[in-house]
Amino acid sequence: MVDRTENKNPIEPQGPGRHEPSLSLIHPPIDSSSYRSPSQRPSFGAAATSGVHSQSSDTSAADIVQNTSSQQPVRESSATTVQSPPTPHEDTLGPYPSPTPVSPSTSYFSSARDFTVSNMNIHNSFAPSQTLFQYLSPHIAHGAAHDSDERWNAPACHEETRVAIREDILSWIKHGEGDEDPKRMMWLSGPAGSGKTAIAGSVAETCKEGGLLAASFFFSSFSGSAERSSKRGLIATLAYHMSQIDTLHHFKAHLHVAVDRHPDIFRKNLKEQARCLILGPFRKVHDDQPQESRIGWPKVVIIDGLDEVIVAPHHDSTGQRIQRTSEDDQVEILNVLVTISRDPFFPFRIFVASRPESNITKFFDTDAQDTAVRLFLDSKYNPDADVERFLVSKFAHIRRHAGISSASWPGQPTLDRLVEMSSGQFIVPTTIIRWVEAGVPQLQLAEVMQLEQPKSETKNPFATLDALYLHILQRAHNPDDDPLLVVKWIVCITSAAFTSSTQKPPHAAFWRQFLEKVEGEFSYRLGPITSLVSVPRPNDISSPITIYHKSLTDFLSSPTRCRDLYVDKGGHNCFVADRIVSVLKYKGPAVPLASPADLVTFLQSFIWLQLLLLGLSDSSHDSLRFLAFLGEGSKAELASCDVAWWTATSLSALWTDSLHDAPIGGISSDKEPRTSFCPRLVEGIYWRIHETMGCDSNALKLSLTEHPTGPSPGSQCHQGCMKWRTGIRAKAKELGWCVHELEEVQPHEVHNLEWRTFARGFKAPGSHNCSICVPLLD
Repeated sequence: MVDRTENKNPIEPQGPGRHEPSLSLIHPPIDSSSYRSPSQRPSFGAAATSGVHSQSSDTSAADIVQNTSSQQPVRESSATTVQSPPTPHEDTLGPYPSPTPVSPSTSYFSSARDFTVSNMNIHNSFAPSQTLFQYLSPHIAHGAAHDSDERWNAPACHEETRVAIREDILSWIKHGEGDEDPKRMMWLSGPAGSGKTAIAGSVAETCKEGGLLAASFFFSSFSGSAERSSKRGLIATLAYHMSQIDTLHHFKAHLHVAVDRHPDIFRKNLKEQARCLILGPFRKVHDDQPQESRIGWPKVVIIDGLDEVIVAPHHDSTGQRIQRTSEDDQVEILNVLVTISRDPFFPFRIFVASRPESNITKFFDTDAQDTAVRLFLDSKYNPDADVERFLVSKFAHIRRHAGISSASWPGQPTLDRLVEMSSGQFIVPTTIIRWVEAGVPQLQLAEVMQLEQPKSETKNPFATLDALYLHILQRAHNPDDDPLLVVKWIVCITSAAFTSSTQKPPHAAFWRQFLEKVEGEFSYRLGPITSLVSVPRPNDISSPITIYHKSLTDFLSSPTRCRDLYVDKGGHNCFVADRIVSVLKYKGPAVPLASPADLVTFLQSFIWLQLLLLGLSDSSHDSLRFLAFLGEGSKAELASCDVAWWTATSLSALWTDSLHDAPIGGISSDKEPRTSFCPRLVEGIYWRIHETMGCDSNALKLSLTEHPTGPSPGSQCHQGCMKWRTGIRAKAKELGWCVHELEEVQPHEVHNLEWRTFARGFKAPGSHNCSICVPLLD
């Protein structure tokens, strides 16, 4: 007799089959030691059974779950009954060992016949190759959650302010289905600085504490990580947040299945992402679970700052950029949210907060007219009373910390005046409080009280806020020869660097290095405006600079509002271009860095400045635009740059391990080239410098004066142009690059070449077999 004793481990899951798995059986905990080789692991493929059909080879991966709590030894007889092992526990979606596939030709009961298997369920199993977090993490905007570390100092409502509007929102979230005309979306709007983000954040926190929050996404275009201003991470982030809710574990399981089977979903449009990552899993949950099991589910998704979405680059199949606007992306998000909210299987309400921009208002007036409840922050919610409560609380805090003994300071008349100045915009009292806290409170407040009260007939709704911004910015420590320097710095910090969902904005350390001419200048000049801008300490190399409110960038971009502080686009570009030339001249920041590793870190951000980027199309004449904004002084400084050093750094040395042994103050051009990371820097300069330095226009003058019979070759070029073109070619040859084709192109013809055609003239070592250049490699 053969003793077939009990196997204590349940049958392990195999690779995905043709059918959806049953949620009660997905991913049972597996002891990896119980896995057997194919020869040891029998299959039902060859079994002849009584009352049970043989399994085809198509279902070679199966879970066999039986309902008894124990298993008896199998007796040899003509009618054998097999009972089941215990039902496995539910999945925790953790990592799984790689299962060994079952061989289709192997039998679980070799040579057995005439037996019965009772109380047996067979389910296809699912073994993901990654955990759910591993799948989603690269596509999640981690900083966009309402309680993320990135939003540690985000505005929030004082416990006694905005009570009415918060109660209205929470009532809709909890009991909105009982309204006479139930709607699945709510739109909160109001002017800049009216407190929308504070309200959304406070409601999100209240909902989280009450188990009502399913997911949140707080967009931001002026602070934090770049993915917070892009639409790309929205759906993945919302889906991940939902999967972390304990009562939505069945949704989590189906989401895991979806991302495992469609790993390319993150490259699809938002509508398709929503269908796959949110609606699809919820529909499967609806099919599997009775309505009663939804008790305890959350109720709302909260999205703030929709108007701060910035357009993400879009390209067609040929790589050409598709022209889209930020407004297009915002409307695409709204269309997807409306589609989700109208789906009968989607169980949550959606709350959206934004400014009443024209494209968003038009959408809610038309496409979402019958879908959304609309709230507007106006006098209905008595903002003046909330502003006063806020000020009373904050001044009490200031009195305690500053040691002000008068319990009545600053007095009711002052409070009344500040409330009047605020005009219902919470950004005004918030900025005033920061200003008062930044110095001696009584003196700081006295300066605010001296601000001229805007006339009642003014058409500027931000007149008080503008006066406050002007007052603070004029206190910045600008040099006598450039009274707008700090404004240029702020504009530079907020707009000079290219950012995207993959390219993070530079940290404060980079801006300190890029903008300073002498050590310590950055902290000194920005010190008086810390109520507007938060600057990390000099030894903090990872934190970003924080602009407290987007209304500051709005103010600085409007010449009618910021008046004498306005810096136009051309002036800003000239300033940035001059700083770029300074970096080229000094082979790094004007203040030398401590090590080559620090220089590498600096250059990693430097090359992403907007004025250093190549154009977005092959024929773009918009590339390396800094050359077009140089004054005569900066053009002269270009001629003094170490072209060989920059060529070696750009073509071969940038970001290699060998840099750590380079001399302080620069990356040695004598190092053996190892990789090529950023050739576009010197390639772009070579492509554009002759035209942008005005060499072609100088050629006509020289031809008519100094060279009546025709200019000698190269005589029409600016000295900087000649030095960079000849220096780039010489060093490139030395490093093993093939560039002789470029020597055959006249300088005035180079910029007429399309970028791809031109770039083919730079052939990297190992990618060419040029008979002219190969000897240089010997």
